[in-house]
Amino acid sequence: MVKAHRCRKLLALMLAVMMLAAVLTATASAGYADSTYYNTGCLTTYETNSLIAQSFAKGSVVVMTPTNNVFYTGAAAEQMVIDGDVQIVTIAGVGSSVVGTAAFAKHVAKIKNQPVAGIVVGYGDGTVYTEGTQGYFIGRPSNIAGVYYEEPASQKLVDLYAAGARPSMLIGHSKGNMDVANALFKMYNDGHQSWYSGVTVKTFGCGVYVPAGVGSFRQYIGTLDTLGYTNTVNWGSMTYVYGRYHTLNPSYMFTYMPIQSYI
Repeated sequence: MVKAHRCRKLLALMLAVMMLAAVLTATASAGYADSTYYNTGCLTTYETNSLIAQSFAKGSVVVMTPTNNVFYTGAAAEQMVIDGDVQIVTIAGVGSSVVGTAAFAKHVAKIKNQPVAGIVVGYGDGTVYTEGTQGYFIGRPSNIAGVYYEEPASQKLVDLYAAGARPSMLIGHSKGNMDVANALFKMYNDGHQSWYSGVTVKTFGCGVYVPAGVGSFRQYIGTLDTLGYTNTVNWGSMTYVYGRYHTLNPSYMFTYMPIQSYI
């Protein structure tokens, strides 16, 4: 039984490496990771082009609304979160650029019919290797230990809370789950548990630990999600979604994670 378990873990790791290699070799196609894992089809051409034309550092905030071509960036977006005009914050995973960030946020915005913030985690396909390495070798052990590691997206979420933001829901996908949890652990360890007390946390595609004090905590992973299985460190509060893979993009009609059923 132990040998079989080790074989399954090795197979999952091999599949995850193959999937990562596929993304790495596809960097000539801009936005491969964005369009593979996120609902880029919900973005208008104007939204996509406008976002690509701007420069977004890691930790930047964008706010997407259910209405086409109505979105906010920079200080205006951050202030909406701080003022409570935006109650949901999302963080996407490895390989996402501002386009993937915006697609994830707008996908949720259309489901919830309210503006949703996204925190930028990277620059797209070119950062898959560095972000993936950080997530596996730094994010995972740090999450297990309940300690903070330097990460711009996590720090931005902490900064928003410090400025007065009190979102009602945090939603992560893949490594974004680690980044959400990372921010929560920093607040917890710094004695600011009251800042996030009662917040709803939902994760997709990678199980993580969160500190005491959150409200509802639910995790979701597809039964075909070998990448998510490989990176998961906590199987608690987990719902297994039959026949679903790591992507949130409805274009993969029969295998995408249907987040509309769970948020």
